[in-house]
Amino acid sequence: MPSINWDTVATAAATAIFVTLAVEYAAKPRLEARKERILAAHRSRRDLAVAVRGIAVTSAFLALDLPKDAAGDVRAQLLAERARKHEQMRDQAQAMFDLVDSHAATYPGWVMESVMSYITTVQGVMLSARTQHDKACLIRDLSQQMAVIVDARILRPIAFMNARAGLDALVAKTHERDGEPNPVPATRRG
Repeated sequence: MPSINWDTVATAAATAIFVTLAVEYAAKPRLEARKERILAAHRSRRDLAVAVRGIAVTSAFLALDLPKDAAGDVRAQLLAERARKHEQMRDQAQAMFDLVDSHAATYPGWVMESVMSYITTVQGVMLSARTQHDKACLIRDLSQQMAVIVDARILRPIAFMNARAGLDALVAKTHERDGEPNPVPATRRG
């Protein structure tokens, strides 16, 4: 009959207890905190993508021209809906602007710059003296480019780079006054 070496069993039990306690009290809190940061970053990215698509849809509706042959009551309803959508677009822009730091911080440097540029430009367009139609057209175009940037960075690099160049061109267009470019400091590194 085999004999049991109790010293080996005690050593194995002590090692198991020590490792379990070390992982539980030393490593696990940091791993849980890291997991929460990663989940918060993914949630923020997802929220930004939803916000970009939402404001794109709203601005696309506002960019449409009213039908010329609309009857009086239909025209009044369309104008009321446009006013409601304009308020919705303003609220969407403000909500993105209020969270610009948390949205932008989840991306690497050059994408972060694009996110910040997009959000601040949309807010600037909403605060500008442009007509509602011009605001809607500009925000629609900006949002179409930004949707590609936040959705397809790795999967479609050429589309991403084209969208980034298109976003930069549209941002520069928003700084023009009466056909003259307004000097904007270049912050893009690459």
